[in-house]
Amino acid sequence: MQASSPDAMARIFKTLADPTRLRLLGAMTLDCKSVSQLVDESGLSQPLVSHHLRILREAGLAKAGRRGIYMLY
Repeated sequence: MQASSPDAMARIFKTLADPTRLRLLGAMTLDCKSVSQLVDESGLSQPLVSHHLRILREAGLAKAGRRGIYMLY
C-alpha cells in the first residue's frame, strides 16, 4: 500500500484523531525521549503510553531506537 493511498491516509488520520497520541507526538518533536520521560510529561500510565506509541509506530508516525538500555522515540 502506498503512503498516499486513501487507505493509508485514512489510517494516519484515524491515528491522529486521538488527543493522547497528538500530545505524545508533540512531546517527541524536538528531541528523542524515553517511555519514562513521556510517562512523566504526560501523566499517563506506562502501559497506556506504550500502547499509543505502538499505534504511532504502526502508522509510521513514530520511530523507536535503542540507546543502551533505553528505547527512545
